[in-house]
Amino acid sequence: MTCAYLCSLVLPTDAARTFRFFLLERCLLPVVMPAMRALVWTWRVHGADPVELQRTLDAPRVILVTFHGMLLQTLRCRHIVVAPGRRPFVMLSPSLDGRLLAATLRHFDTDHVYGTIGSHGIAGAREFIRRVQDGDVGIIAADGPRGPCGVAKDGFLRLAAAAQAHVSLVTLSARRGISFNSWDRARLPLPFATLRLSVRVLPPPVEGDYEATLAAAQRAFADAALRSPARANSPGSTT
Repeated sequence: MTCAYLCSLVLPTDAARTFRFFLLERCLLPVVMPAMRALVWTWRVHGADPVELQRTLDAPRVILVTFHGMLLQTLRCRHIVVAPGRRPFVMLSPSLDGRLLAATLRHFDTDHVYGTIGSHGIAGAREFIRRVQDGDVGIIAADGPRGPCGVAKDGFLRLAAAAQAHVSLVTLSARRGISFNSWDRARLPLPFATLRLSVRVLPPPVEGDYEATLAAAQRAFADAALRSPARANSPGSTT
């Protein structure tokens, strides 16, 4: 990464950032991902309510909603929360961060669509809705793409209403892990850590009437935040 540092000294800020992301995507990821995949598969998942889990599996159309900082853990439990024969895919922002996350997802055999819930993301939103209607399982971060951490926005409700899909709130926490100094306060569980999985299913929201559902989602996320050491410990710490 010395090359990236030297370029940051001579290139404009945007160009230097783009170059750093290029090195991360093309050089670093292929090296670290085999070890990362091995780490992820050592995590053990427990704690899901069997009734809520079965409702998620049985829903004809469903969107999994989680925290941005929990996306990697969600990949670990996808075989639990995604019914056999259905394909999970993640909605990402069309940014450098999103591109890097897309490259990471490819190493976990997980598809993605780019888009935001706004005037510049219509195509991506339509693709997301179409795939959910066709039976694929959409995954979206309620507090993404830029936070604030743990604050749910109503974009996922608009997608669910358009697709007439159930909303499954998926949160995970691990006591042993490394917390990072990022806006989403992401946490990397240590090898063989136990992930506590919480699943709560909400009915398809009614278009234009999102207040009650958003409040319920925010309460669920707040409860998860209280249980999660990632929110209790200082960034950069190991516990």
